[in-house]
Amino acid sequence: MNKLIKYINQELAQFGFSLNPKENGREGVDFIVKTDNGNTHELYLQSLELAKQREIKINKQHLGEPKDNLWIALVLSMEGKELKLFLIPSTTLLAPDDYIFKDNPQSEMFAHYANWEIKVFAEGMDKLNEYQLVNQVKNLI
Repeated sequence: MNKLIKYINQELAQFGFSLNPKENGREGVDFIVKTDNGNTHELYLQSLELAKQREIKINKQHLGEPKDNLWIALVLSMEGKELKLFLIPSTTLLAPDDYIFKDNPQSEMFAHYANWEIKVFAEGMDKLNEYQLVNQVKNLI
């Protein structure tokens, strides 16, 4: 985990952003990103080792209600390749495309199992690449 945090911190620092541990007890938020102009964004960290898995599931109760300044920081790793950081606005999950993003609702009785799913596969990489950090910087400022 420390390797991931160091990587995310280095990537964000290239754009003048600072990564800070969460300041409150809100579940689902791992870090706070602060920009030079004072904007703050919450990050929910997820990592995916492509040799072992091709999707992540984010429990809706853990993430909380999607909002404009809440992002899923997805780090993809593959042996022999550089790590890749994607910043996915949590609000993207509110209108899933059923291609990369999927909503897995549950009945009220099993609501604690409800989750959003993010799939990573070769044919979907063009779409997923829209969320690489370099393409999201303008939305953080």
